[in-house]
Amino acid sequence: MIIAVFRIMWLRLWRDKGALVLAFVLPGFIFAVFAAIFSNASGGNLDLRVAVANTSTAPTAVAFTDQLTESDIISVSFDTAWTKADVVDRIRLGQEDVGVVLIGDLVNPSTPAIHIIQDPSRNVAATVLKGQLRQMLASNSGLESTALFETISALGPEDTQTVEDPSVTYYIGATAILFLLFSAMQGAAISIDERRSGISDRLMVGPMGALGILSGKFVFLACIGFIQAAIICGVAQIFFKVPVADHLGAVALACLGTATLASGLALLIASLCSTQAQMHTVSTFAVLLLSAVGGSMVPRFMMPGWLQQLGVATPNYWSIEAFYGILARGQSIFDLISVWLVLFGGGAICLALAAIMSHKLMRV
Repeated sequence: MIIAVFRIMWLRLWRDKGALVLAFVLPGFIFAVFAAIFSNASGGNLDLRVAVANTSTAPTAVAFTDQLTESDIISVSFDTAWTKADVVDRIRLGQEDVGVVLIGDLVNPSTPAIHIIQDPSRNVAATVLKGQLRQMLASNSGLESTALFETISALGPEDTQTVEDPSVTYYIGATAILFLLFSAMQGAAISIDERRSGISDRLMVGPMGALGILSGKFVFLACIGFIQAAIICGVAQIFFKVPVADHLGAVALACLGTATLASGLALLIASLCSTQAQMHTVSTFAVLLLSAVGGSMVPRFMMPGWLQQLGVATPNYWSIEAFYGILARGQSIFDLISVWLVLFGGGAICLALAAIMSHKLMRV
């Protein structure tokens, strides 16, 4: 019996060439992505984006600023007109990972001459940068024992005083999109059985055809996803003191946008799969891959530069930007117009593409 069951399952997999390829090719690809992320982080060679400002006229500060801007270890954004407030604002808005402000003479040990501006969700970035700055000071200037550092949060007390751990706000969006993608994939998989059993063919006689069928499923999945995301936000409010209630309207929009994009993407993937085995394999790998590259599992600043750029194309990135922008950076709904366009527009585009693919498959 065991051999017979094994043979049946193997033949089913063997006959489904798509599932066969996905089962044996994608694991290596997933490993390569994670290996690139963790080898980059463990090697201490993080591709940090650093905002630099120099408000000092001391020769040592000017010389060290030139050294920073010419460094090939970190990616530096620098403007001679920037002040400390400019750097703080850029870190707060996520334009850079960490900031450096030179405010005094590096050879004067009485007061801190270098301010490190950090985002509370990226404490490790400030720690790594401080180590790299010490190495640069030691190797070229011999100032490692005299230059004093002071680490300053880019978020003011009004943003962080009620939060036990400021980094919790980052993981609201990261967890929400990861969970919603898995949930929506499971809900969308029923479309495959309906297509194979002929149920969809009978529903196609309606005036809207495939678009009407999928729209109903889309609305259902989006509603369920909205509730699930709201539950995550409720837990953050109650147990981690994240001020969700203070931004209820904007957070609700973020929940709905995340659910919209996750639902549309799930229906699109379901329309491209012909069997449940394919859907299960594709959805699992897709969610894991998107979550890894998009920052749900590992913060993007710990990744190589090419993966950071690739991560912008994932739904995880935009979900994290929505929640973190509202709850940590203090951005308004209007400040996040580009985020809403991607979340809601992306969901609508995925739904339209899913309807087109399903219509073609059901007419075959």
